[in-house]
Amino acid sequence: MAIRKIFFLLVIFVSLCFISSFSVAEERPISLNFWPLFHYISDPIEGTKEIEGLGPFFYWKKDPYRRQWGIRPLLYWTGDEKESLWRLEVIYPFGKYQVKEGDKKGYLAPLSLFREETFDGKKKWDFQFFPFFIGETEKGKDYFGLFPIYGTLFERYGKEEICFYFWPLYSQSTSEGVHTTNLIWPFFSFIEGEKKRGYRFWPLYGRREEFGISRSEFFLWPIFLKQTKGMDTDDPVDEWMIFPFYISKESKHFESETFLWPFFSHARDRLTGFEQWDLPWPFFQSLKGENLYGIKFFPFYGVKEKEGESRRFFVLYPLYQLEEDQMRDVQEKTHRILLLSRIRTGEDRQGIKKENSLRIWPFFDYEKEETGHTTFSFLYLIPFKEEGFERNLFPLFRIFRWERDPQGRKSTNLFWGFYTRKEKEESDFWEVAHLIGIKKGKGWKTVSVLKGLFYYKRDGETADLRLFYLPFHLRWSHKQSGGFKSNEKEFADGWQEDRDIGNRFVSSGESPHQF
Repeated sequence: MAIRKIFFLLVIFVSLCFISSFSVAEERPISLNFWPLFHYISDPIEGTKEIEGLGPFFYWKKDPYRRQWGIRPLLYWTGDEKESLWRLEVIYPFGKYQVKEGDKKGYLAPLSLFREETFDGKKKWDFQFFPFFIGETEKGKDYFGLFPIYGTLFERYGKEEICFYFWPLYSQSTSEGVHTTNLIWPFFSFIEGEKKRGYRFWPLYGRREEFGISRSEFFLWPIFLKQTKGMDTDDPVDEWMIFPFYISKESKHFESETFLWPFFSHARDRLTGFEQWDLPWPFFQSLKGENLYGIKFFPFYGVKEKEGESRRFFVLYPLYQLEEDQMRDVQEKTHRILLLSRIRTGEDRQGIKKENSLRIWPFFDYEKEETGHTTFSFLYLIPFKEEGFERNLFPLFRIFRWERDPQGRKSTNLFWGFYTRKEKEESDFWEVAHLIGIKKGKGWKTVSVLKGLFYYKRDGETADLRLFYLPFHLRWSHKQSGGFKSNEKEFADGWQEDRDIGNRFVSSGESPHQF
């Protein structure tokens, strides 16, 4: 019985708050906040509506061209009419299905994958749910299989055709007229074609030749290897090795030797003047060349610079790193501290900043893009940016976020909606949960305590006051007449009657919900 009474009183309270929240003029922001259970906000000017439930866990948003809803971290759905996009993410990044401009793709890692794409009016698709797969190429060729028993694939994995029976016992592939047959892969392999031929009895011996271009052979792989590349050029490269004791590469202009790979090596290009020493890798390295210089005493100090293009520098790696890159129009500089914390700036040729970001992981992240879009977040547990994580996971851990868009509109969110603020050129709105809310704009202002326990509104030259959720409000005017304030006041009680009380005029001609 007591529970029913509490529920009944809660319904009345919510109803009264609902009435007070929606009684403002239609063109002004509307908010219904019962943090952390439920928060609804609407902006009729921009045509947006947004709902949050249980803090960041339940989310729904409607824009003029976009719809979004999510049950974080389980599901997130997005529909965008402008981009012709429809996307569903499931326990991201493990599952995703997307339709964009007619192309479809989806996956459920690590078992399932689906794609449907159109090229020049021809459609191709493939679907797999391990161990089964099926598909069709843009030429209309069908294929299917049940791994590892039997399967045929067309135009997949860089091959024109792949066929297998009881893999790895038998498999065959075709690419550019070259046929490769594998028996008990990777032990026995045979290659036949107009341009290539070879065989392999791994790991004992193997030989492969691409006529006029390259040839290679091995014995007791990976110990003995010999190969020649670039035979169709005027500078072919010969390479041979007794791994890991000695590796040699040599051509007309280039030579390198490595002893006890990867520790001791020397490389030199006689044409460009490039030379590099590793003694031993990775602790000491020296390199030089045309517009190139570098030296490294790992992990204490290192620098590598290519004049006019890039520069790399570190001290007490991974304590501090510096990365500088010069692109056509922008010079980008990144300072890294313990790999995951960084400061990044971008400037044009005139020294004008184009972008700026600061991340001190895992505490906060600040970023200003070239468009002027700026964000600041406190608690940034995942040390990289990615749109899918931004939709599904970041809001669960972020306790503070401030954002400014290129139009100068600002938004603030603290403790998943406990304190929110939205600032625009025509209005300013902030509230602390359901406790207090203030909205103001040009010529108007509203103040609400406990969603209507105390409610004050000033609109132009008139003001309204309501107390204790009662459906009555007191109205007075601030209009100046002949140097004196008007003493007209109205008391709206829902009744259609006019009464004279002393020198005051009381009218009830308004609906009690118009404030």
